[in-house]
Amino acid sequence: MKPYPFIYLFIISLSFGYSQNIYQKDTLTILADSLQLKGEYDQALIFRKQAIQTLNNSSVDYQTYLKAKLFHTNSASMEFKSYDYHNVDKTITKKVREQYLDSALQSAISARDLYSREKHPDRIFQYQIQNRIYHQTAYLGNWEHALEQAQLGYEVLKDTLSNKDKSFVDLIYDIGFIYSALGDYSKAVEHYQTSLDLYKSIIGEYNTDVAQAYNNIAVEYRYLGLKTKELESLLKAKTIWEALDENDNQQFLYSCYGNLFYWYSYYGDFDKAEEYILKKDKLRTIAKTTKNNLLLRNKEEIYEDQLSNWYDLMLHYSRKKDTLKTVYYTDAIIKTIDTRKKLSRFEVNTLSATLKFYASIIATKQPEKALQLLNKTIAITEDYKTEYYTKAFSTKLYKAELLIEGRNFDEASILLDQLKDFKEDEATSSQFKLAILNAKTAQGLDQKEASKHYFDEAFRVVNNSNKTIEDLKLEDLKPLISFETIAGFLAMGDFYFERYNEDHSKINLEKATQRYVLASEIYNQLYLGQRYNESLFLNYNAINKGLLKVASVQPDDTSLLSEILNSIENNGSKLTWSKFVFNNQRQQLNIPQNLINQEENIKAQLNFYQKALIDLKQDSDEKKSLWQNKIFKLKNDLDKVQDSIKQQNQTYYQFNVQHFDIKTLQEDLKDNEGVVKYIFTEDKLYPFLITKSQIKILPQSDKTIVISALKTCLSTLKERTPNYQESFKRLSTLLLPQLNYGDYEKLTIIPDGAIHYLPFEAFLLEENMPLISYGSSLLLYQEQKKIKSSFEKVKIGAFSASNLESKLPKASSELNAILNIFNGDAFLNASKLNFMDQANNFNVLHLAMHSNIDEVHPEFSSLNFYGEEDNLLFISELYNETLKANMAVLSACDTGNGFYENGEGVISLSRAFNYAGVPSTVMSLWKVEDEATAKIMSYFYTHLKQGEFKDEALKNAKLDYLKHTDDDLLKHPYYWSGFVISGNTDALVETQYYWVYVLIGLFVGVLFFRKRLIQFFKK
Repeated sequence: MKPYPFIYLFIISLSFGYSQNIYQKDTLTILADSLQLKGEYDQALIFRKQAIQTLNNSSVDYQTYLKAKLFHTNSASMEFKSYDYHNVDKTITKKVREQYLDSALQSAISARDLYSREKHPDRIFQYQIQNRIYHQTAYLGNWEHALEQAQLGYEVLKDTLSNKDKSFVDLIYDIGFIYSALGDYSKAVEHYQTSLDLYKSIIGEYNTDVAQAYNNIAVEYRYLGLKTKELESLLKAKTIWEALDENDNQQFLYSCYGNLFYWYSYYGDFDKAEEYILKKDKLRTIAKTTKNNLLLRNKEEIYEDQLSNWYDLMLHYSRKKDTLKTVYYTDAIIKTIDTRKKLSRFEVNTLSATLKFYASIIATKQPEKALQLLNKTIAITEDYKTEYYTKAFSTKLYKAELLIEGRNFDEASILLDQLKDFKEDEATSSQFKLAILNAKTAQGLDQKEASKHYFDEAFRVVNNSNKTIEDLKLEDLKPLISFETIAGFLAMGDFYFERYNEDHSKINLEKATQRYVLASEIYNQLYLGQRYNESLFLNYNAINKGLLKVASVQPDDTSLLSEILNSIENNGSKLTWSKFVFNNQRQQLNIPQNLINQEENIKAQLNFYQKALIDLKQDSDEKKSLWQNKIFKLKNDLDKVQDSIKQQNQTYYQFNVQHFDIKTLQEDLKDNEGVVKYIFTEDKLYPFLITKSQIKILPQSDKTIVISALKTCLSTLKERTPNYQESFKRLSTLLLPQLNYGDYEKLTIIPDGAIHYLPFEAFLLEENMPLISYGSSLLLYQEQKKIKSSFEKVKIGAFSASNLESKLPKASSELNAILNIFNGDAFLNASKLNFMDQANNFNVLHLAMHSNIDEVHPEFSSLNFYGEEDNLLFISELYNETLKANMAVLSACDTGNGFYENGEGVISLSRAFNYAGVPSTVMSLWKVEDEATAKIMSYFYTHLKQGEFKDEALKNAKLDYLKHTDDDLLKHPYYWSGFVISGNTDALVETQYYWVYVLIGLFVGVLFFRKRLIQFFKK
């Protein structure tokens, strides 16, 4: 059922056109039908009455028909008058609205009772009467009766109209709406989906009815725990309504934006959530200045909108951890809703949700008060369950959850026992949660068999096949893709792993492994592939902890280790990888000029507004909101343009959907090459060694001990502490346990957490040390390795900047030394504009300048070019660029340093160059010293010129620096170990095998000399 009654009337009035009466209708009735079709009910009633008086000698059947028509028109008239409740110019009270609807319903029932005597009734007219009855019954809040009446209407129409008739499809949709109001969300989805498919076949995709079906089905998916499907449907609804761009659709779009806010807030993407808050604000502002205001049409709707807006802001600020604003909006809702009077359905739902939410945010610090709030919520829900069909089931589940967290297992058990009789009426997600909470309660009461029973019951609830629990795969489960479902599977895994630790049963270990893997696969379905956030990271970390626990007790199961590493890698953030792939691959594309122009225009505007937002004063809230909205819009526009570029390149699309498979990486490794991947959980560090022939999990270390040793070493490096060898040796033992690194010619380090800030060369550097390089993830590293050098002529773009307040006296000599080795151009005291204009003319970029690290807003970290104005190149700007270089050498301070973001790694300048499509970066991990940097860079390019691999050249450059530095103080690792290389390490220059030519020359010489000797002796 559509939420605005005047639309129903319009739809129903259209259905008169289908009426094919068995009677030869008189002129007055035809005229009345025409007037009713136009909504002129009073005039239609006059002609209905005249028809009855004039035709009093007609057959009894026809007179019955005319009287039923009169009652039906009167019903429509009374219902239409009730719509004034939503008319800003003719607002009536709620009581008067209900009186109109009651009168309308009585007239419709009279019409039905009268017309039911017909032996050969007009089925279309019979349905029109029934349609009025179920709508009016629903408007009055009697949803169970409305469902009965709608189903009677279905029986009338199913053999009369085809499923291609819009009236019939509207009825299917309405039945879905009623099921939703009654809380039967599965039935609601079933009917919505049927109506949706039929709508698209009848009226096409871009229609408000189709959009409304998408929007409503999304809400049902939310209740069912189908989060991915929910978002998919909401975005389809949004796309349609935005494309229609009609005033009549604004109220629907407003609702859709609210639902999208709710989704992204749940998912933890606060920027997206804020985007939709701003979109709602914009629509609300427009509505207030519009004469025909369809959003806020009377005091009640204004009141409801205010509460809804406060509720949105309460959620938003709570997830942003702004406690003061969260409590402010929570209090505003609770104080505004007057519980001393009878509450409306909206008030009941809003107050219940607010109290439950308030309980959740104080549960840790004030568990008793949280339980009191939940009791109040349950009482309100129970008070109105008869009138509004409200249910306390979910609140009672949450109360049980709090009791379990507080270890009140006996009380939780009593409460959960009360819910067993009602579970069959609940959605699958609620039944699943009930079983999980029962299992946890049994665990707390040390009832192991009961706990096993309930965990297995949870599995049965989501089982969508005939397979046994132990054989189930993700495709066999009902699609409950939510954080709550993940938590349930992790609880199962923990239970069986605990039992394994007690009895060492292989079966329990297999069960634990299966549950953890399924939790990981559900997560992969939920993760959108974009930037990580706190919700994603916490769940990712919890899943990894489970997977790594079972891996650590099965170290010889290579197949399992492969599966676990694949799972961890595929669930990790794909943002940098996807940006790198897009910007690197697009260089081979033939992109239409109009798309390039659109993209460049959007990027320029985006950079302008992002910079303006940085410089904005704190008190400019109105401008801040305006510019944020502009940035959100520009980002969406940029995504659309880049999606168009992707869609025109099928190769990219196939590339983009590939999952990481560690076997592919192994095949590409050389026999003497190893990759060490580190994974932190909340309490341990797990190192993995990956070679061409094996995957090995190395001994784990206590996270606290590792972090402590790491801090000591980093402090030793940056403070240039003389006696550093012992601390380095200790850290080496922790990070490379039981690894004889001398067995390898090359090691690639995939760090995690604070390990990102450590150069392994600091404690490994020596002549026989393996070549060391780094990667931010296995997925990105594998992609960067694929970029093979064409060995085209190296051309370096060397940029330096030495401002008065921050001079770099050696920068110019550094650039000159490099350009004496390779061809290229030097841009001394380069401006930001110089770099942006010239960068893509070179295949190697070298930047020697200062940088700024902004740890509060890491994307505002910058490279400092020459000049006093517009001289900062921000990370956020580089994110929007595409660079053609195959290597960027960031000979500046802290270019590999920055704020560490959980799940995303270090938000650094080096990462920004990866975003822009550069497969190889040389970066600094701290504030490097100017003179030492210049020497190392000169040595580095000298070795590159000789055809050495990049990591080999960097290693040899450091050894050269130590060899040619006499001052022992300047040999401290601080001066030379801070520069590291990440990504592709292939050589820039094809190796020249001079010794081959020498041997060939000698061989030719010998042959020539031999010939002369033979000729001599012949004489």
